[in-house]
Amino acid sequence: MKKRTTGMRAYRFKENPEELRFARAWNKIGESLLPHALDDRPEQGGFPPPKPSDRDYLVSATLIQWLGSPMGQSFLESLGYKKS
Repeated sequence: MKKRTTGMRAYRFKENPEELRFARAWNKIGESLLPHALDDRPEQGGFPPPKPSDRDYLVSATLIQWLGSPMGQSFLESLGYKKS
C-alpha cells in the first residue's frame, strides 16, 4: 500500500479483512480524491485543488479504514448501508 493512503491502524488488517478491503479501495482513489474533498472553494470549481498535508492523508485513511471495522460497519448499518 502507498504510505500516504495508509491509516494509523494497518496492523489490524491481518485480523480484520474488511478493514483491509476499505483501505485498499481508498488506496486506489484517496490520493487523487482527497485534494478535491478538502477544497473549500466550490465557487472556484476547485482547480487547482489545495494540497493536503501528510496529516490530512493519515486522518482520512484512518477514518476510511475504520468504516471497515465492526464499529464502523455498525455505524454504516445505522444509516441503512448493509454489506451484501
